Amino acid sequence: MSMTRRLLMPLLALIACAAGSAHAVPSKPVQHDQELYRTVVERVRDGAGFYPATMAAQRQRSYPVRPALAVRPPTLAYALSLLPGTVTRTAALVALLFGALIALRQTLSDRPTTEALSTVALALAGLFGTLFPDNVYLHEQWSVLLVLFALCAHRKPWLMVTLALAAVLVRETALAWLAAIFLLALWKRDVKLAGMALAAIALAAGLWLLHAHFAAAELQPGDLTSPGWVSFQGLPLVVDALRRNLVLTPLPGWLILAVVTGSLAAMLRWGGDLERIAAIGSAGFLAGLTVFGRPDNGYWGFMAAPFVLLGLPLVMRRGLSAEAQSQGS
Repeated sequence: MSMTRRLLMPLLALIACAAGSAHAVPSKPVQHDQELYRTVVERVRDGAGFYPATMAAQRQRSYPVRPALAVRPPTLAYALSLLPGTVTRTAALVALLFGALIALRQTLSDRPTTEALSTVALALAGLFGTLFPDNVYLHEQWSVLLVLFALCAHRKPWLMVTLALAAVLVRETALAWLAAIFLLALWKRDVKLAGMALAAIALAAGLWLLHAHFAAAELQPGDLTSPGWVSFQGLPLVVDALRRNLVLTPLPGWLILAVVTGSLAAMLRWGGDLERIAAIGSAGFLAGLTVFGRPDNGYWGFMAAPFVLLGLPLVMRRGLSAEAQSQGS
């Protein structure tokens, strides 16, 4: 068997796992959250204010409304309220998914076809959540696609930063990738990009404080307070989150951590700006999960799932290059 086939077959086997592992997809403990967010969208569409509608819906379900982090930002609710129903909203999400995959393929047009298609397939394995019924109301599904669009726009800094900011305004955890843009800009000594990213982070912080102000204005005596998210769940929560990539779903925890660690290292070592931003953001996000998040917050992993395996095609490329060099010597 040639070196090419030995390197390619494991990667294709991992991708193929996605087709046969649907039965092993983690259960959806967030179904009640989806219903909550759908209710808010419908009330906003009917003319209600976002904050009164959200706080009332959370109280009805005995959800905490303190602190402001317990209340999602209004961006997605306002956007979805412009569309008439779940079917139309789901169609918009699926269209955004395919648009992101096309953008990723075009961004990789200078790569070998096998590498580019493998990268797209591995990203798609982490985006399967967009195809589940009612997941259109999960903020992670929209935010992660905006992050992917931002990575695909890395050759246009202003557009990349704008899309990353939009992702943060939908779901705050996307800040990990906006911060990654800033860190990469510092490493490259790109003062202009670093300034844009820092300005976007400051704007996001200011808007979040405004969100917190409006949420606090709706508080009532007796409102429930969240027990908090600083629970130090450690690697078990990280493994649970990483299972949101279908390639990783059937694997044992130790192998998931080994594969993802190797992939992130390859992205930092051999990747371009797209992979490096994805790796830095994902690593920061996963590190944060070891401290923040409760056992039922594994679905947050949808934010990192499309990115954590993008280093595998780079490993394959490196192996093929080594084979070519050995044959030429």
